[in-house]
Amino acid sequence: MKKILIVCLLLTVMFCSVVSVFAQAVPNAPNAVRNTLRGMDIIIGNWWSNYNTDSYRPRSDYEERQLDYRKRLVAQYNFKMQEKNIASWNEAAQIAATSIMAGRPAATVFVLQPDWALALFRQNLIYPVGSRNPERNFWTNTTPVEWNSSVTNAFKFKTGRNDQAYAFAAGYGGSQHAAVLFFNKRLFREAGLDPNLLYDLQKAGTWTWDKFLEVSKQLTRDINNDGIPDVYAMPADLSTEILDALVSSNGAMYVNKNSRTNLLENVTNTPAFIEAVSFYMRLRDEGIMKPKPAGQNTPWNWHIPEFNDGRVAMRIDQQYLATNDLRNMKDEWGMVLPPRGPRSRNYVVFNDENVMVIPAKGYTDAQVDAILWAVRSWVTPVDENWRLAAYPDYRDRRAVDETMALIRDQSLWQWKYHLHVPGLNRGAIAWEIWHHDGEPAQLIEAVSQSWNNLILDANGL
Repeated sequence: MKKILIVCLLLTVMFCSVVSVFAQAVPNAPNAVRNTLRGMDIIIGNWWSNYNTDSYRPRSDYEERQLDYRKRLVAQYNFKMQEKNIASWNEAAQIAATSIMAGRPAATVFVLQPDWALALFRQNLIYPVGSRNPERNFWTNTTPVEWNSSVTNAFKFKTGRNDQAYAFAAGYGGSQHAAVLFFNKRLFREAGLDPNLLYDLQKAGTWTWDKFLEVSKQLTRDINNDGIPDVYAMPADLSTEILDALVSSNGAMYVNKNSRTNLLENVTNTPAFIEAVSFYMRLRDEGIMKPKPAGQNTPWNWHIPEFNDGRVAMRIDQQYLATNDLRNMKDEWGMVLPPRGPRSRNYVVFNDENVMVIPAKGYTDAQVDAILWAVRSWVTPVDENWRLAAYPDYRDRRAVDETMALIRDQSLWQWKYHLHVPGLNRGAIAWEIWHHDGEPAQLIEAVSQSWNNLILDANGL
């Protein structure tokens, strides 16, 4: 019997050791947070989905482990937490503002688009989550979760004597709005090009504007010799996404935030931006982009089936489309970052992210500390195996192992500050490129005054 008991004890120890290795440990909360958190009901409000530990049904092994971790988290500290669809996309910003002003926030933490969050900040409706209290001084930490430095930097403003962050997001978040270039492997083969050429160029650091133009010319083919290309390198739309890719890949921006004043500034008059517009005009003149079909009934999204149905070889758009309308594409495709411009030393990830904010009304300092700790713990990954979760969404492993790895590299990130300016439309430049015969600087100057006025409004001046 003694031997049996010893064996049982050993097996129990071994089992507990296995659990500790393969299950994410619940983090230890400071006493002040532990006491405040007890009994709280925290709602992360969004406009797209619900997640409640009592009712959520996992769709994968990862989600099963995540649910188990979150159940142990809320049980250990005796609080409730959920993600809740509190409004439609059209109503989310208004509901956030009106409920906070009424002193009855519709959520404990609101997930918002960057411009919506900035509008709430201008109305003094969101709580500073900067470094005033030690419990909130974790934005530069990488454990237990890597915080999105672009968000905290973008939403850092001087209030009184100190800079304070007013919004936050966890690490590589969920918006997946990075500018990327998708390519059709079949059309590369038919043009005599290696279907993995762009991956090889990206990996070697030689994926540049010049190489992009060279490849585009090879992909644009007149198969029946009638003087009109039958296959183009890419469609002429979406013009704004193409301009985004060229501007950012050359190290330029539409709008930037002055690090000294924390105010937004129009930076379209820089040499790097002008050079990007000039290169766009060169692509137009080289005839490698398929023109929009004539006729008033041509839909705005005509460019999507052009690529998805294999009539153009490349498409510049946002990363989330890999899991959206490219999911059922017949031809095999790959994904790389936009080519590097001559003024940029490295590839650029032009990105934005939905941000999280805490209402300025309805909570004490101690409660905000507890909320931030809870959010940080809630979004902590249960493991680092993000590649396995991403592989099913792509047609080859290199899109994940190489391109996704670059997209997740925060040192390459460049924040889309123009999203902080309501009413600023990049199409005022991107759409006019097709009709402009003068210098790029003239096209930029034509919109500068109206953009400057919009930026002044966004700055609250």
